[in-house]
Amino acid sequence: MKILRYVLIILLGMALTVVMSFLEVSLWIIYLSIIVLYILLLVVPPMYLVYKSNNLARIERYLEGNKKKPLFAYPLAVKAGDRTAIIQAINDILKKYKQPYMQEVYKANLALYENNISKFNTLARQISKEPLRTYYKAYAEALQGKFVEARALKESLQASWMKHSIEAIIAKEQGDMETFRKEVDSSIESARGIQKFSLLYSFKRFE
Repeated sequence: MKILRYVLIILLGMALTVVMSFLEVSLWIIYLSIIVLYILLLVVPPMYLVYKSNNLARIERYLEGNKKKPLFAYPLAVKAGDRTAIIQAINDILKKYKQPYMQEVYKANLALYENNISKFNTLARQISKEPLRTYYKAYAEALQGKFVEARALKESLQASWMKHSIEAIIAKEQGDMETFRKEVDSSIESARGIQKFSLLYSFKRFE
């Protein structure tokens, strides 16, 4: 299916080149037009799925088609709910992506799935970039029963899904499952792209 799509895009580019040449459009405009066409058809659709889509079925198909890449295998492992597979997926990410920020975030995720809350708390404070630094710190405070501190940190977060996520963890730790489910639904509803997919299935482990 991917090959057919690429062939069609190439044929469309060739057709556009022929038409514009026939109309005597300057070469540099033809060149720029082809580049823009390829960006619109090859780059924009997957970027939209990754960051903006609400269509969980399409997001999952995209993940399945790219599951050889550790970053996309990870959400699928979360959906499967296999803790061993999730930890392996995170370790694969840590092996492949050596950027400090990636290491910080996924080491914290690893501690979370290993149920090492003390380590998770320490690693959350080592994340160098916002807003994930504040989000992970609030998450850690909530897991330790420090709800006032968690809510204070939550107030500086801009993303709605992050705020609702923190409230969901607080509700879970307090044993208020009705509020937990309400906040989970709100968090998932306000998230987009792969983040939406990941939230949907990561929260299932708390139920």
